[in-house]
Amino acid sequence: MNKGYIICVDDEVSVLETLQEQLHNEFGKTHEIETARSAEEALALLEEIQNSGFVIEVIITDQVMPGMKGADFLEAVHKKSPDSIKILLTGQAGLDSAIHAINFGGLSRYVEKPWNIEDLSKDIRSLIEKFRQNLENQHLVNELNRRIKELEEENRKLQQTD
Repeated sequence: MNKGYIICVDDEVSVLETLQEQLHNEFGKTHEIETARSAEEALALLEEIQNSGFVIEVIITDQVMPGMKGADFLEAVHKKSPDSIKILLTGQAGLDSAIHAINFGGLSRYVEKPWNIEDLSKDIRSLIEKFRQNLENQHLVNELNRRIKELEEENRKLQQTD
C-alpha cells in the first residue's frame, strides 16, 4: 500500500513544527506528514494530494486560526474527504466548537493542547486501523457487487438460450 497522508493545520509555526516532528517519528515510515498554516492552504493541499491519487488518512487541525476556524475547516474537509480521520487539536475551543465539528465535520477526536504524543499516537494508530478496515470492506463490497452483476448477466444469457 502507498504511504498515507497526515495533514497538520495550525497558524502557529512552533506548534506545526513540533507536531510534524513528533508525527514523523511515530508514523514517518508509513505516512507522509504535510503541514499548512491556514485552513485555506490546507484545502488546496488536500485537493492537490487527492488529485495525485493519494489517500489522506488523517487531518489534525487547530480550532482558533485567522480566517476559517477549525470546525468550519473540518466541515469543508468532510465534504471533500468524508472518510478521512479528523482531529481537532486546540487549547481555546469551547464546547460549541467541538459539537459543531462532531455534527458537521465528522470529527474523530477532540484533543486539548498541550497534547500527550503517546496518547495521540495511540489514538491515531487505532483510527488508521479502522480507516483501513473500512477501505478494505468497501473494496470487498464493490468486488462482490461486480461479481453479482457478472452472475446476473451470465444467468440472463443462459435464460435467453433456453
